[in-house]
This record gives sequence, structure tokens and C-alpha cells, in this order.
Amino acid sequence: MTIAEPDWLQRGNAKQSYVISLCAKLSLQPARARLPGLLGDLIIEKQRTVNDRVAHFTVSTDAPGAWHLLQRLLAQLEQVDVLVQPENSPALRLLVCDMDMTMVDAETLDEVAAMLGLSDKVAPITAAAMRGEIDFRESLEQRIGLLKGQPVSLFDEVAQQLRLMPGAEYLLSAAKASGMHCILVSGGFGEIAEPLARRLGFDEVYCNRLDLVQGRLSGRLQGDLVDAGYKAELMKRRSSELGMTLSDCCAIGDGANDRLMLQAAGLGIAYFAKPALRAVSHCQINHSDLETAWHFISARSG
Repeated sequence: MTIAEPDWLQRGNAKQSYVISLCAKLSLQPARARLPGLLGDLIIEKQRTVNDRVAHFTVSTDAPGAWHLLQRLLAQLEQVDVLVQPENSPALRLLVCDMDMTMVDAETLDEVAAMLGLSDKVAPITAAAMRGEIDFRESLEQRIGLLKGQPVSLFDEVAQQLRLMPGAEYLLSAAKASGMHCILVSGGFGEIAEPLARRLGFDEVYCNRLDLVQGRLSGRLQGDLVDAGYKAELMKRRSSELGMTLSDCCAIGDGANDRLMLQAAGLGIAYFAKPALRAVSHCQINHSDLETAWHFISARSG
């Protein structure tokens, strides 16, 4: 697996403690049994077992050693999500999450199109935008244009039928219990994003707005467009207003329009992400679920 280099790789070569987090979809036992043989000369100084799928191990090494270890573990351990990070990294206090295919198991605009028999026209545009092949604004305007004249109540129907991603409720519950401030930011629309934010307990929600004429879509958008730049700037602004820095932020997303906020955050997690996002992310969840995001967040002692 090719992953991006972490920021901590550039912070000097002094030896320090790094925590290895292993999170399996099923049992962690096979990976746990292989771990000592993959550590080389490194010695496990501490270990903490969360459950039969999650455990953390602390070793001492320098930044290049930790980087090579992370690459080796990702290459050698199957069906396991792995993160290596400095144990004393700043504690994360702000959680910023994408919605479609991150918090919910759907591209919500595609779900609306499917109800109208327009999947063959809308879904390919969505997929191209999430892969970063076409501009997000252009893709959104095209898709909303195809839905012109349809009743906004269709979005309410989709909102009621949405399936949460596995682990979403666990992640938000644990984050809130720890005192994290939680923000949902989505290129989707308020009719869906706002009920979801209330359901999961997000403190704030930011999303796109539909322009309506007598309860029907005009084919246009209202207000600022929530795209990649908006997401990153929102995280920067709100962290500052809350007395935090970007190092205090964890961002989670799956598509190309999440790239800027994941790169800017203290911890950016690519969740079952498109290739364009995986290519710029060193922290990825590709096998387990959103519960793993909390275990990556809470592994830090700083």
C-alpha cells in the first residue's frame, strides 16, 4: 500500500515513544501473533488491549524508524488497520467529519436521483467528482440541474431511510464523552445533514443549501458552496475561534473534496477513501469501521 509521509517524519530524528494501533475487522489475534516478528530489534515497552479487535503497543525509535515500521506493518498485516504516531502527540479536541460515505452509507444526492429513476445520469457525475476528476462545483450544479422541478420532500424521505456507517454512533459518543467539539461538514444538503447531525449529537453542521420555488428545486444553489476549500477554511476558522490550533483537529472523509481538510488537520483519517484521497493520507481505515477512528484518536497521551 502506498501512503503519504506523515508530518512527524520531518520533526527530527531523536528517539521517542511511538504508539502502534492495530484495529481488525474481526479478531486481532493473527496480527498480534505476527507483530513481534515484524518489529525487528524494537521492543514493546507498553501494551494496552481494548478488546479482541483493538490493541495499542508502544516502542521507542526515531522518526525514520517509525515510518519504515508503519510501511512494513501495512504491507505485512492483512485485514488490519494500522497507525503509528508519536505517543506524546497533542490530544485532539476538535472532530470534523464529512457526511456522505463517511457518516452515512450513501451518496445522498444519488439516493434522491435513484428515487426518480435518474441514477444513470447523476451517479457517474458524483463518482467522477469524488475521484477528483471534475470540479466539485461543476458536478453539483450539473446534478441539481437534473433534479430541477422535483419536490424537496424527496430529500426528507432519503433522510429517514439513511443507514449510518458502522461505528458512527460509537465514534460520536466517545468523542463527546471525552469533551471533543464535533462538527459535521458536508457537500450534501441541509434537509439531510441537519437531522443526521441531531441524531448523532454533532455540535455544529455546515452544508449546502437548495434554492426552492414553492417547495420544488429551482435547479440552483443558495449561499456559499461547501467544497474542499470551504471545508479546510471552516476547520481553520472554527478551531481558532474555539481557542485551538489545526494540530488539535481530527478530520475524517472519503473523497477528493476532503483532501485539503485532512492534510491540514493534526490527524486526517481517510475512511474507505477514493484513490485520490488515499494517495495523500498516511492514516487510513480500509478494513474495520468508524470505531477505529476513535481508537486512533485516543491512542495519543499528549
